[in-house]
Amino acid sequence: MNLEFLLAGKRPVDLRKINWPGKLKLLVTAPHPDDFDAIGVTLRYMVGQGHELYVVVAETGSGIDKVYGAGMVQDDRRQLRVREQTASFRFFGLSGTHYRFLKLNNENDDQVADDSENRIFLEKLIREIRPDMLFMPHGNDTNRAHRAMYAMMKAIASKVEWPVALMLNSDVKTVDMRKDFYVPFDEIQAQWKGELLRYHDSQHQRNLRDRGYGFDERVLMLNRKTAAGLGISEPYAASFELELCN
Repeated sequence: MNLEFLLAGKRPVDLRKINWPGKLKLLVTAPHPDDFDAIGVTLRYMVGQGHELYVVVAETGSGIDKVYGAGMVQDDRRQLRVREQTASFRFFGLSGTHYRFLKLNNENDDQVADDSENRIFLEKLIREIRPDMLFMPHGNDTNRAHRAMYAMMKAIASKVEWPVALMLNSDVKTVDMRKDFYVPFDEIQAQWKGELLRYHDSQHQRNLRDRGYGFDERVLMLNRKTAAGLGISEPYAASFELELCN
C-alpha cells in the first residue's frame, strides 16, 4: 500500500481524522511486556477501524524489584511478566493467534540486545507478517531496550521491499520527539486504559512503592501532559512521530 497519504496535512494531526485508503496490517514490536498497553487506547481505536493488529513481545524479567520478585530466579520473573501481558491481551480482546512472545538474546540487564542474531530473526518475522505500520517506542529514549528495538526495526523496515510506516510513541522515558499524530481520549477511555495497565501488577506495585502512585497513573500523567501541550479539549492524548521507510 502507498503510505504517502500519511504525510498530508498540517502537523500534528488527530489520527481519528485520517481517511484510510484501505485496511492496514499493524504490528507492535514491544521490547517489554507493558509497551503495548502504554498505547492501548490508540490500538483499540485502530482495531475499531478494521485494521488488523499483531503484537510481538520480547521476553524479559526486568522491572520486577527485589520485593515483588523475592525468591524468584530469572526465568520466574520472565514468565510472570508473560502471564501479566497475556492477561492484558485477553482483556483487550486480542486473539491468541495475533500475539507472540519472543525469546530473543538479552543483554546483562535481561533486556533485548541489538545483535545480528536478533536482527536476522526479527527480519524473518517481519517478512512473514508483512506489516504496513509498525508501532514501537521512540529511539530518543533513556531506556536501552527501547533504543535497541527502534534501531533493529528501523534497519529492517528500510530493507524490505514494501513501504512501512514507523509510528514511534511517546513514553515516560522519551527524551524528545516530534508529534506528528495524536489520539485524544476522555475519562472513560482513561479508566479502561488504567485497568489495562494494572494487569502488569509487578510494575504497578513497584511504582506504588517507589513513587507513591501506580503504573496506571504514571502513564496517564504523560497522556494528560501531552493533551495539555497540544492545547486540545480532551483531557488525555497519546502522541506519535512518523517515519516512512521505502
